[in-house]
Amino acid sequence: MRTLVLGDVHGNLKALRQVLKRSAFDAERDRLVSLGDLYDGHPESADCVELLTGVKNFIWVLGNHDEQVRRWFRDDWKGNKKKKKRWLKRGGGNTILSYLRDGKLRKKLFKRHAGFIERAVLYFIDEKNRLYVHAGLDWGYPVDKQRKERNYYRGRDTFTIESVRREEAGEKFPYEYVFIGHTATNEMYPDCRPVRRANLWNLDQGAGKDGKLTIMDADTFEYWQSGG
Repeated sequence: MRTLVLGDVHGNLKALRQVLKRSAFDAERDRLVSLGDLYDGHPESADCVELLTGVKNFIWVLGNHDEQVRRWFRDDWKGNKKKKKRWLKRGGGNTILSYLRDGKLRKKLFKRHAGFIERAVLYFIDEKNRLYVHAGLDWGYPVDKQRKERNYYRGRDTFTIESVRREEAGEKFPYEYVFIGHTATNEMYPDCRPVRRANLWNLDQGAGKDGKLTIMDADTFEYWQSGG
């Protein structure tokens, strides 16, 4: 069984299909770890999630956009109209449209995915001590004792500050490897290659807009991308 790590999809169904095909992903035998943000962006979020429901060994690490959609599923937006409006502008509108057909809610799909997203985890540590988390951690605290849940899926310091500091100091994160998404790298690195700093990999190469989607073999670091 291979362990493949998937970067931020953001509803990009074409890109998702491409990387699964190019990596020769086996939905019955391989393990797939999504680093989150399956939702919001391109208009096929629901279809992306539906495709991934067919993966036998699937681990969904919750992203900040996924957390917003989970709130929509749970009908938790009451009293938070400003936050909901902000979510709609940042891709949520397309996510809602992806659950409609002829202007009507696809109720069975909605209900199935509302249950599926509840299986998402804040982080995952595999048998080789590799950490998978959407955004990062407050590294002053253990992974399971973060002061705020949003550290896992909202903070950017792990990539923008902590990974730079550790690389310059010749230090590693306290795991065999760390895999994150959340902070798109395609503007900083237009070649859209995955970015490694110290023993951390960032696999968000901007598939939500005009970048590429990345899938990587966690053992060999071989990767495949969308586009072309």
